[in-house]
Amino acid sequence: MTTGSRARLTINGTDVGHVRVRTFADSWGFGEFEPSAAFAEFAPLFGRWSLLLHAGHDEDRLNPAASEELRRAELAIDALRCTLLSDDGRELLDLTQLNIDGPLIDWKVGQRRRVKNAG
Repeated sequence: MTTGSRARLTINGTDVGHVRVRTFADSWGFGEFEPSAAFAEFAPLFGRWSLLLHAGHDEDRLNPAASEELRRAELAIDALRCTLLSDDGRELLDLTQLNIDGPLIDWKVGQRRRVKNAG
C-alpha cells in the first residue's frame, strides 16, 4: 500500500469500510476512514475509546476511574482481529493495533502479505 491508495478494513471478518492511506511512519499507517453500515457494530467501542482519550486534554492526567475505563476499551479494541486489504487485492495487512477517532484512523502493521492470484 502506498500513500493515496485505498483499502478495505475488516474487523473480525466483517468488511466495515474504506480507508484512504495518507502516510506511514515506521510500522504505523495513518489515513481517513469511511465507514460502511457494518461498522455500527463496532462504533460504540471506538466512540467510547475516543471520548475517554480526549477527556483528559484539560488536565495533566485522567482520574483513576476514567484511566481504568480507557484501559478496558483499549484491551477490547486490541482483541479485535483487523486487516486492511488493498483495493487492488494484492496486499493484505494484519493489524496489531487499530485506532479510529471520527474520520481519522491509524494502525500498526503486524504482518504484511502478498495475496496470490490477485488481479
